[in-house]
Amino acid sequence: MFLKKGQKWYREEEVAQEYDSSRFTGGGKVLDKKEKDMLLSLVDPEDKRVLDIATGTGRFAELLSRKGGKVVGLDASREMLSKGRADYLQGDALNLPFSDKTFDLTISMRFLHLLGPEDIDNFVQEVERVTKDKFVFETLHPLSLRILYQWALPQDSRLYSNSFLKKRFNDLDCVKEVNYYENFLIPYGIYQLLPEDVAKGVTKVDKHVVNRHQWLASTVYWELYF
Repeated sequence: MFLKKGQKWYREEEVAQEYDSSRFTGGGKVLDKKEKDMLLSLVDPEDKRVLDIATGTGRFAELLSRKGGKVVGLDASREMLSKGRADYLQGDALNLPFSDKTFDLTISMRFLHLLGPEDIDNFVQEVERVTKDKFVFETLHPLSLRILYQWALPQDSRLYSNSFLKKRFNDLDCVKEVNYYENFLIPYGIYQLLPEDVAKGVTKVDKHVVNRHQWLASTVYWELYF
């Protein structure tokens, strides 16, 4: 099977081994809390069957499980799954190993930017096949500070504009409603480099600026209703 650059990177043993410890200490703790708070503002997992695509080491799956969800985490990387703290399933996001309408809702964090434009429609249609209600995920915006270091990242991320994605989603017959919400002026990678106390101060400025100038946001959260 041909693996794209980002897919290869996430399957490297040393990346999986250090993923949580290198990304979610210091300012990464502040980032982690902000991400989880944003997810919970869009998702109520209690008593619902939830699929977490590209679960990685399972931090979002664990969060939703603690909030009462019956969560299945899926990832293509055996290396990532082996570092998780629960049992998850290895599988392909473009060919989900589940029956139709198995889940009430699906999430996918830090994943869509790894897909090429040719895969987006197939991915959303496959999610819709296994999901009853809605799909929550995030994308990375091209008109943001992230563009300053995009070239240096090992994952080969794609930065998609809101207008491009909104048109793609609205053109799909399976999608009934599209909503999106901007967040994070400061990109993930910069947060992770900051000391925790500095990051706490930055996050207050971050929120204020994004509320006033949403077009500067580096991250966009989406809700697709099926």
